[in-house]
Amino acid sequence: MMKLISWNIDSLNAALTGASPRAELSRAVLKMIREHQPDVIAIQETKLSAKGPTKKHLEILEANVPDYEIQWVSSMEPARKGYAGTMFLYKKDYSPEVTVPQIGAPTTMDYEGRMITLEFPDFYVTNVYTPNAGSALARLEDRQAWDVQYANYLADLDTKKPVIACGDFNVAHTEIDLAHPKIIIFLLVSLMKNVLVLRTC
Repeated sequence: MMKLISWNIDSLNAALTGASPRAELSRAVLKMIREHQPDVIAIQETKLSAKGPTKKHLEILEANVPDYEIQWVSSMEPARKGYAGTMFLYKKDYSPEVTVPQIGAPTTMDYEGRMITLEFPDFYVTNVYTPNAGSALARLEDRQAWDVQYANYLADLDTKKPVIACGDFNVAHTEIDLAHPKIIIFLLVSLMKNVLVLRTC
């Protein structure tokens, strides 16, 4: 049985080298992950440069989670620098095939380091950092297009072998999953009013 842990780290650099209380908490999470000895660690929102983790990052990771291979993808031009990004760490006993898929997503989403996939002999593990709809839902239409393309990608993989899809899907099942639920509800109600107005015109 394989053990997998998925974590949105919200900046690998801050988590590994920062001095803030949040950075200290992140390092405590990393210690907890090490204690569980997962076979695969999926990390989202690394916010690394296009060159990936620095030598210092790799040294800290090696010290905290030794005996793991590291595979990563970062945001690159024409997308924003130091944005999004995903990473896998997996035990050196494994040798999966690593791919960085492009799914025909809108705007620069295919260049934002949002997905990385491991292919094992009997299954796939794919790690995603799904685009957020953004402030005032400005990116909602693009996000909806992403969802379709991502679903098609998973369906295609599933025709070949089973798929484990993990990551940060930027969805909220209940209010407790939202940092500011009242603001989100207000935005959604406003959006629905606009839709209703358009439909009646």
